[in-house]
Amino acid sequence: MAKESKHTNSYVNSIIQDIQNHFVNEETIKYSESRIERLYEFEDGAVVKYEWQNAPRTGSSDKFNHRFTLETPPKPNPHKLTKGIIRIINYPEN
Repeated sequence: MAKESKHTNSYVNSIIQDIQNHFVNEETIKYSESRIERLYEFEDGAVVKYEWQNAPRTGSSDKFNHRFTLETPPKPNPHKLTKGIIRIINYPEN
């Protein structure tokens, strides 16, 4: 898992708040009523994959509701960000 920092946090917040002028490209990879996957490319070259699922798949260990993964670090990369999951938002506890 990649380390969450204020730099990766800005990517996540831009996606959550849909601040479209913070990313240069948004591409939907998968879309269904139960699952969405999108790639977001930022001006600094970073690419973040956003995943949403309305319920974990049966038998799956992926229990997340929202997941953000740094697929491509920015260039240049002065903060030494690495590929990997930067934030998981789980389902609300009942």
